[in-house]
Amino acid sequence: MELTPKIEFIDNPEFNLWLNESFPILIDDYEFSSSEVLYNLKYDLYQQSLERYNKDPQLVLSRITKNFPTPIAYYIDQAENNYQNDHHRLDLLKSCWEAIISFVFGLVVAEARHRNILFKELGLIKYEIFRSDKVHDKLTIVENILDYVNKNSFHFECAKIIPISTLTDIRRLNQERNGFEHASAKTAKQQQKLYSELYPIVSNILKQLIGFEKIKLFRYHDADFPLFPRCEIFNGSSLDGKKDIIALNKENYIEIMDEFNNTSVYAQVNDVAFSVSPFIHFYQEEHETNAFICFFKKKMGGGKYKFEVVSKSQEKEFEITDFEKVETKLKSLIE
Repeated sequence: MELTPKIEFIDNPEFNLWLNESFPILIDDYEFSSSEVLYNLKYDLYQQSLERYNKDPQLVLSRITKNFPTPIAYYIDQAENNYQNDHHRLDLLKSCWEAIISFVFGLVVAEARHRNILFKELGLIKYEIFRSDKVHDKLTIVENILDYVNKNSFHFECAKIIPISTLTDIRRLNQERNGFEHASAKTAKQQQKLYSELYPIVSNILKQLIGFEKIKLFRYHDADFPLFPRCEIFNGSSLDGKKDIIALNKENYIEIMDEFNNTSVYAQVNDVAFSVSPFIHFYQEEHETNAFICFFKKKMGGGKYKFEVVSKSQEKEFEITDFEKVETKLKSLIE
């Protein structure tokens, strides 16, 4: 009988951190790492706990609301815990689904730009399709990029955390949009039934994207040392704002240093940081201390782009010239 290889302790840092935070071990004035204690003294229980951590729906949901990029974490948390009525709950679930699509699209295109992937080699030869507001176009672009980097064995962080098969489930969810669109005409009982049908689909997609808990979404704030900037963090369901240190490796910093400032939002995926402009941006009122993430919606007249602000149910316009540098780079890979 073939034995299952022993799990390496360092392979599950998020789980180990969760154990340490959830089950602290204090003896007198000394604190011990509960994950190390369990791993070294009761390995079989460590295995069982890890399996539960990866499968228990409530634990998975808590990981999502605590660690996922805020646009996704916020809406799923609101849909589960802070809805006003059944119609509002469906709207929140719809917003979560739309945030998943917008974030996946913005993230994958941004990494492709960062890595100088030639979009024209994928058949993507018109920039206008990148500015399309159609879900089908966004998912097709993502699918083409991930398929291309996988087949050509390119080093691409997003390919490690976004299974192409998940895009099929997202398309399926998109087919359910009529259920969302006509939800206001339904009775409370019908809305509850629709939510119970759609939530498992959204939940399953989030579970497939659990690698998003390793993504850090942030905006530069200040830095005493270039490789350890203090940044505004957009992770977890809270909108209260948080600033923390982001550690950058030297090679990566050199790659992004010319554009690394507070005018763009960045993502760090498996220690690789890059700007997620122009499709993921931020908005901040003059009187507010914290910014809000917003997603590109469409091109307007008068040299404007329209963005939708997460959590505020409002849209804001930005000058297209604000994104001139990053768009010039994108267009050079397309046309």
